[in-house]
Amino acid sequence: MHRLLRPLLLIALAAVTAQADPSPAAGPVPALRAPDGALPDDAALEAAGARIGTITIRNGPIFDLGDPRQNHALFRLANRLHLRTRAGAVRAQLLFHSGERYQARLLAETERNLRQVSFLREPRVRPVAWHDGVVDILVETHDVWTLQLGPSYGRSGGKSNTSVEFEDDNLLGYGKTLLTGHSRNVDRTATYLEWQDPTVLGSHWVDDLRWADNSDGHLYGLQLYRPFYALDVRQTAGVLATDSTEADTRYLLGAAYDQYRHAARSLNAFGGWSSGLVAGHALRFTVGWQEQRDRFSPLYLGTPPVNAALAPIPANRDLAYPYLQLDWLTDRFRTTHNQDLIGRTEDLQFGLNATLQTGLAAPVFGADRHALVYTGQVAYGWALSSRQQLYATSAVAGRIEQGRAVDLSTSAAASWYWRTSRHTLSYARVSGDAGHRLDLDHYYSLGGDTGLRGYPLRYQLGSALAQIRIEERGYTDYSIWQLFNVGGALFFDAGRTFGANPIGDPQLGWLRDVGLGLRLGNNRSSLGRVIHVDFATPLNGRNLSRVQFLVSTEATF
Repeated sequence: MHRLLRPLLLIALAAVTAQADPSPAAGPVPALRAPDGALPDDAALEAAGARIGTITIRNGPIFDLGDPRQNHALFRLANRLHLRTRAGAVRAQLLFHSGERYQARLLAETERNLRQVSFLREPRVRPVAWHDGVVDILVETHDVWTLQLGPSYGRSGGKSNTSVEFEDDNLLGYGKTLLTGHSRNVDRTATYLEWQDPTVLGSHWVDDLRWADNSDGHLYGLQLYRPFYALDVRQTAGVLATDSTEADTRYLLGAAYDQYRHAARSLNAFGGWSSGLVAGHALRFTVGWQEQRDRFSPLYLGTPPVNAALAPIPANRDLAYPYLQLDWLTDRFRTTHNQDLIGRTEDLQFGLNATLQTGLAAPVFGADRHALVYTGQVAYGWALSSRQQLYATSAVAGRIEQGRAVDLSTSAAASWYWRTSRHTLSYARVSGDAGHRLDLDHYYSLGGDTGLRGYPLRYQLGSALAQIRIEERGYTDYSIWQLFNVGGALFFDAGRTFGANPIGDPQLGWLRDVGLGLRLGNNRSSLGRVIHVDFATPLNGRNLSRVQFLVSTEATF
């Protein structure tokens, strides 16, 4: 959900008291010094069999008032109003404890995990003192503003999204999320409530509760699970359940074409184990029970009521089956800056990572058919040089029924990054998807909401698609009032769909657009990490606006 208006209001207030200037470096942290001399390196500490001693949690405020550029009235007020993260919320994320043997990789993995926590910024986990065979650890974090209160706005594919929300991603400093609000988008209006606790009672269990009352139905969700939260974790377990109804809309050249009703229920209960991290890799086994029940029915609108579906609607599906899942992960990471984020540390993973899941559905389990259900994904990352990386992914999902492949979906993509200078980076991505005997609700959509930024949302529909994205990204050393790091992009998008589709959407061949965008790296708030403001113009197509204006908050550049 897009939330651009709130940070813009904060910018307007900050303008009264601050000026744009270069982003400051992180302030120095006083070192904890050992009484008996210099700190050995990681290899020496591990070889000496060092034990972990004192673990100090040091959490900094949102703004460093020791920096004159941040010592302004609004920022002092923000620090006073913000409830600081409690040490227990950070301690619950740690992968090591006092008294255990020192392992440098656990400090590095903890730091990576903390970088994924929305209410913290730029964590550092390091040894700071060595004495009597014991090494003391400092965990340093910085808070961000987590309370989002008020209106928000986003736009893509020629359509706007608005909402009014109360959200806190660090409720009372305990690291819990509470969200309630009312939103309106092209599909529906919704009133919703969500609660998430990533460390239930200080453990690694996660709970997530969701409720939504929508103009076209509802959504209820419950999740309680203990993930494989680290590479060397040996067990996982959980249950995930959802119940939803909605009106699904199909589009023809970006305009709503018809609708039908879709009711869905799902249940996934699972448990898994692993031998842990062995020789730089982790192999995981998970067994579970999956149910996915989809009901499709006509939707009658108007007076007198008329069936809103102009084309055949999908057939009902009842899939229930036990499954086995295998996961392979590689422990090869590197950090960088200014690649997919702006002004933040990023983690790059290399090597092979793969997942394969297969299950057997049958009427004896409550399914409406016999079917072998399978999904799989393979990803590989290469560090071509210190300036270039290549990532490739492929995926497959589908069923085998009566000896035939049905609802078969395959995909492949390759992404290339080339750092051309300290402030510039070239990015290219090529991807393709293809389907065979697809269920009618699983056809591929292409438009302004799925990567073709110069076009309306859901502009083309087909049984296969191909896309190309090329960007020249720029990163600066400047921030807007110490709130947003500034970057930008010149981009070219191309894509097309192939094959027939349920509504007879004509295939227009390759569609292309060019554009430019402003990127604001959001480093003081827990809302989306990069704000996008784009202008794109389509180079071909039918009945199109000459310029598309897009506004969104995204996880990456």
